[in-house]
Amino acid sequence: MQDTELLQYVHETAEMGIQSLKSLEGRVRDQGLRQALARQTEEYRDISAAAGALLREFGAEPKDPGLMARVSSEVMSTVKSLADPSASNIAEMVIQGSTMGITKGTRHLNDYTGNNSQVRRLAEKLLRTEEANVAQMKQYL
Repeated sequence: MQDTELLQYVHETAEMGIQSLKSLEGRVRDQGLRQALARQTEEYRDISAAAGALLREFGAEPKDPGLMARVSSEVMSTVKSLADPSASNIAEMVIQGSTMGITKGTRHLNDYTGNNSQVRRLAEKLLRTEEANVAQMKQYL
């Protein structure tokens, strides 16, 4: 895996995080959870912007997540949160999404054959963010 491929992954993953958290926004009743999700959204925005800037430096355009991934995520979030809008259920959904991000992010970092320290650090930042999100959500279970 080369620089632009890893950066595209980072950008798309951060964008999916933003979209997923935004889809839950109106259903969150717990003020603490609402604030935690807002902070997570901002962290994803920072990562997405940094990945986009690096991609442009490499002469590539950032790609958004595919339509099917976005729609699937939105529908799943809506169905699960309508059935059970509790803080515990929403936290569980965030944990599941972040855990998937941890797994895929670790795999992509292990497959990365480039040697650009900025690219690696940004991918590692995304991974640390996903791990922090899981830890933060545990208090709401």
